[in-house]
Amino acid sequence: MGDRGQVKITQWNNQSVYLYTHWGASELRELVKEVLSRRVRWGDGPYLSRMIFSQMIKDDVGGELGYGIAAGDCDHYLSVNLHIENQTVEIVEYGETVFTGSFNDFLES
Repeated sequence: MGDRGQVKITQWNNQSVYLYTHWGASELRELVKEVLSRRVRWGDGPYLSRMIFSQMIKDDVGGELGYGIAAGDCDHYLSVNLHIENQTVEIVEYGETVFTGSFNDFLES
């Protein structure tokens, strides 16, 4: 059960970090848009990853459940995939790609 989702952030050399939420997949698109709308650190994977994760956990910083950081794919219904070098976003719902575009295209969608 749950509302599982992840943000996959692919950085240099095609290495990725996965930011997981057990209960917040339905908010992930807007959450990532909110962070990207600041238009800072788009080309800096470590900082952008931290900014997104901070937004994810802002109401549960000390919690022990509900969020995680992984080096591999997590169990999820929704994946918001960011590619830092290309500055692109891909949204995958239940294994089907429903959006692909630039960071700017995503902010306008």
